[in-house]
Amino acid sequence: MDAPIRVWGVETNNLKNIDVQLVPNAINLLIGPSGSGKSSLAYDTIAQIGYHEFMSMFADNISEPTYRIKGYENMYPAVPIKQSNYNNNIRSTIGTYFGVSRSIILVYAAVLNVSEDRFILNKEENFCSECHGLGFKKVLDKNRIINYDIPLKDNPFRCWNRFTSFYKQIIEHFCLDYKIDSNKTFRQISEHEKELLLYGESKEKYSIRYQTSGRVAQRTTKYYGVMTGVSMLPKYTISEHFFSNCECEICHGEKYSPELEQYRIFNLSIGRFMVTPFEQLISTMEQMCSQYSEPQLQFAINSIYHFVRTATELGLGYLFFNRAIPTLSGGELQRLRLIQVLNTQLSNLLLVLDEPLAGLSGSEKCAVYRSIVRLAKRHTLLIVDHSDTFCKIAQNILALGMEGGKNGGHIIDAEKYINRERIKRTIPINQPTEVIHVLISNCVYQYNGVNLHIGINSLNLITGHSGIGKSTLLREYFPQFFEKYQYVSAKPLLGNKNNSVATTLNVFPHILDLFAIKFKKSRSFFSNQYGGTGICAKCKGVGYLEYGSRYDGTVRLECGECSGTGFNKKLKKYKLSGKNIYDIWNMTIDELGNFLCDLSPIPIINEAKALMLGHLKLGQSVSTLSGGENIRIRLLKTAQTTAAVLGIDEPFKGLNNSEIFMVVQYLDHLRSKGKTIIVTDHSEGIAHYFARCIELVNKMDVLCEKS
Repeated sequence: MDAPIRVWGVETNNLKNIDVQLVPNAINLLIGPSGSGKSSLAYDTIAQIGYHEFMSMFADNISEPTYRIKGYENMYPAVPIKQSNYNNNIRSTIGTYFGVSRSIILVYAAVLNVSEDRFILNKEENFCSECHGLGFKKVLDKNRIINYDIPLKDNPFRCWNRFTSFYKQIIEHFCLDYKIDSNKTFRQISEHEKELLLYGESKEKYSIRYQTSGRVAQRTTKYYGVMTGVSMLPKYTISEHFFSNCECEICHGEKYSPELEQYRIFNLSIGRFMVTPFEQLISTMEQMCSQYSEPQLQFAINSIYHFVRTATELGLGYLFFNRAIPTLSGGELQRLRLIQVLNTQLSNLLLVLDEPLAGLSGSEKCAVYRSIVRLAKRHTLLIVDHSDTFCKIAQNILALGMEGGKNGGHIIDAEKYINRERIKRTIPINQPTEVIHVLISNCVYQYNGVNLHIGINSLNLITGHSGIGKSTLLREYFPQFFEKYQYVSAKPLLGNKNNSVATTLNVFPHILDLFAIKFKKSRSFFSNQYGGTGICAKCKGVGYLEYGSRYDGTVRLECGECSGTGFNKKLKKYKLSGKNIYDIWNMTIDELGNFLCDLSPIPIINEAKALMLGHLKLGQSVSTLSGGENIRIRLLKTAQTTAAVLGIDEPFKGLNNSEIFMVVQYLDHLRSKGKTIIVTDHSEGIAHYFARCIELVNKMDVLCEKS
């Protein structure tokens, strides 16, 4: 048996001088509460060691490692695979990203005996002239621009968010002429009236006086509906935020010029091949394998075949080669990367996986699970996961805890932790006060509508296989149906360099007020945010200094002038109950709650404790938060919402069973305040918390509940 991988004296981030070892060619499982240091150990230490050790033997641009250890031995080349997707290149597709497009072009060129250049998309004569080879065009999306719950007289169109006095007046004039009640909301008017407001054009011109840049201006124009694309004000353009990518009407997403339709294999042009779902390509690839036996073609054909077959086995059969990488979820991209690992001819790698079963339905989990077991025969696996499935087969289990943040980072007894997490927890189930029929007939993306039932003032769970449309339902459809609706995304919190826990939870203004009032100065005087006069002159408020460039690597060092806080050092002399702004910035949420209890309590602090976020530091950057911490902070931000219905995307992702229970209790607390909670999630053992469980299916492009 090979010697174990050993790493000792690990102090990366919150890890407390721990020693660990991994069993080679086996499944090693890493468990523990959110924020306990699992990613710090798996990705920031072990994977980084294996990656850096391998790459430094030949690569020129390897940056200095950031892990903190005393030593290691018997390390393997590491392949870290995370559930994240930060690719924003709209021309990057599954085919190009994973190198399969090259093989497809080679096959088409060889079989049809034409030059490979005929199929390369960076040549003008090959791509669609309408969309310039993108496969889509940006069009104004009425689902994004309409606020269904604002009276027409107050301007229900979000994209007309400048010169609002002009738009309010011209809408009123148009409604008066066409006998539309402007006191009604967009939701309340008839379909004909909606069409008029969106696509109509008035017969008369209206003379409108309105405010702009501190002066009164006048404009005489007809009313043109927002969807006509005609601007009623000169030089006014609608923000790209309100546009969506719609399939090109000429190439239908294929990207190629219609002239290339003549080149076909098994009646499929290369463009059609690129937009055909993987599950439908399997039979075509099997035909190619049997018909074209030339040695120069076999390798390319086999690589394409293995990719589409493995993708289908992993529950990704609905995807296609032209699918843009930025449109994939982190889980989808992780499984696609798994395909590369499953098909690679390399062996004895160290594979680090991040919750590979998260977000998957039952059958999808089985397929991915089987693939991971297969990988363990050729590679060493380190899996960060909360699933009981891996606990049963892992040859080595490491547990971190006992809590998150500074109270985490210790090696704890794995068996005791697992037994504690297996305790079944329950809450009283409150049945819906009413079950309403959500019936929507409207096109969004590839869907034509919705037909399902939701329990009002209760907890609703929606499941369904990957790509079925769960997020589309929550993000795009429900706002059209429910009044006072809010969508809570599962995506990581983003922001500028100054974004911290304190600013994200909006407790920083409260702290600034306390200092400003006591010392009779402005808020800005004590602020380390952009534009504040209290920022550190050296690091401009971000708390660190960065050297180097994106080309030769960067080094980030804590700013010595402000000790990493971003504050001007002159603020140290201003104190509240013996604490200056530096001291408070370094407090945890729990410590801040205790500090403010006699000064001026902040309600959201207690809510944060209920969601087990008390360990987070106020000055901690949101970019350092774990997946579980991210989700709970997003939930916490809904505490003061006036929305009656909350649609929450995967709130339990990255959480263990006890944390899931705490989040469920919080959701039930929101329900007790009269809110309707709708959750999409696939975590194990959660169905018993919900009054209604709906499995989403696609029936003739309508999102329905399985009967």
